[in-house]
Amino acid sequence: MPTAPPRLGRKPKRLYVRLAIYPELLAHELPGRRTREKQAEALDAAGRLVAGGELTGPKGDLLIFRAEDRPKAEFLLRADPLRKVSDVQYLVLDWRPDKVGSGVNIEPPPSRGSGRITQLESVAVVVRDRAKAIAWYRDVLGLLVLEEDPESGFVQLGLGKGSTALSLVTPRPEWGEPLYSETLRRSGVATGIIFRTDSVRALELRLEHAGAHVTQTPLHEPWGRNVLRFTDPDGNEFLAFEVDPSTSIHSDTSDATA
Repeated sequence: MPTAPPRLGRKPKRLYVRLAIYPELLAHELPGRRTREKQAEALDAAGRLVAGGELTGPKGDLLIFRAEDRPKAEFLLRADPLRKVSDVQYLVLDWRPDKVGSGVNIEPPPSRGSGRITQLESVAVVVRDRAKAIAWYRDVLGLLVLEEDPESGFVQLGLGKGSTALSLVTPRPEWGEPLYSETLRRSGVATGIIFRTDSVRALELRLEHAGAHVTQTPLHEPWGRNVLRFTDPDGNEFLAFEVDPSTSIHSDTSDATA
């Protein structure tokens, strides 16, 4: 009889923190930076890494990853080079956050494999005046300039490193036709881009003080969100929503699903 194909298991949701804290005066030399990075790369290749990086106070190294249970977490760290340095304080901690914030996604990553989508990198918005647009998105919406190349006109803005960025595209006649005209027609449209805010009323005041055009004042939608629509100086329309305090956007997760 033919054997059934193996079933893919549920991604582990239990989170663990590996802390390696360096004393002020190391009696032993640390493994090289490249060697230390291999543990994070191994966890990432297995689809388990959530975050990692150097600590500055105290000095050390941090990894946040997921595993089925504590023995599995220890097993995954068996080859960690920092584990073998005798004067490094090495800790493996269970971490179960009570609430998940909106800034970082700690849900299991998509399935690993060739051709997978790993991140939503950027969304393009067509603007006519590059300098004016950068100033508006930075000073009014509070976005940060993440990358910029004035020579080519490339610029990306976002809420911080690792966040999905807005790429501002300024059409140039030297692109030739029909590309130039087609791109220009994409300016001043409903973008479909949605922001989240802590207060749509406060955002409305911020926009009005900046002379921005509010196309829809705050309105409570049937789907449980307070929303606001507004445009940038080029007429590109966006929607911002505020979660109704009486509605939770996070469903409770029991131990059975962890």
